[in-house]
Amino acid sequence: MSSTAFSNYIDGQFVEAASTFDSVDPSTGLRWAKMPAASVADTDRAVEAAHRALRSGPWAAMTATMRGKLLVKLGDLVAANAGRLAEMETRDTGKIIRETRAQIAYVGDYYRYYG
Repeated sequence: MSSTAFSNYIDGQFVEAASTFDSVDPSTGLRWAKMPAASVADTDRAVEAAHRALRSGPWAAMTATMRGKLLVKLGDLVAANAGRLAEMETRDTGKIIRETRAQIAYVGDYYRYYG
């Protein structure tokens, strides 16, 4: 079975973590993904980047309407990728696929209607 490798996404780019850990599919007991183990420094960089983006990046200059349109687009992207997101969540947690599909649909709907 193939394994997917994930990276941290910090300050607009994917960055490799100093260490990783295996995510095991509870239904098979096999590794399905290699996950980044974010260090304290990785976390600090991510929080600083998010704060900077919030206070001085394009988001800070947007009107509430512009921000809302982006959140609706996020909801559309979640909905468009709901099947793949549900599959990954099921493999990671062992929840039944019907439950994860419903949760992903809820998230997509939330951002489309309340974003």
